[in-house]
Amino acid sequence: MREISHNQPLTHPGLPGVTIFPFTKDLHRGAQQEVLVEMSPGCEIPLHSHAVDATMLIVDGEARLLSSDPHLHGQLVHRGDVVFFERDVNHGFVASDRGMAFVSSNGGIVVHDSGAWDIAFA
Repeated sequence: MREISHNQPLTHPGLPGVTIFPFTKDLHRGAQQEVLVEMSPGCEIPLHSHAVDATMLIVDGEARLLSSDPHLHGQLVHRGDVVFFERDVNHGFVASDRGMAFVSSNGGIVVHDSGAWDIAFA
């Protein structure tokens, strides 16, 4: 099958400077999904958690990791790094002056209505 899908980017009012590009138009909370997350230079994804696990592959740029885990908090992540957070563990990022992009593979965090996302800010 050959197909090009033109999915609309998504944003969340609690995440200024962050744009989400879903891999599919069919987004459901609690269903496996992959999304590309782009962070503008210097922007912050504040500490937050989800009800599902999330694995993030950094594909461009770099950021400082925010975490409730003192061993992870403040670590620099960059292209090629893989970051995993279990459900209900606070995490976030502060993008460098180059910004950062990552692919998140998760159990269904993002939906089209930003008010219904699986995100709990700390």
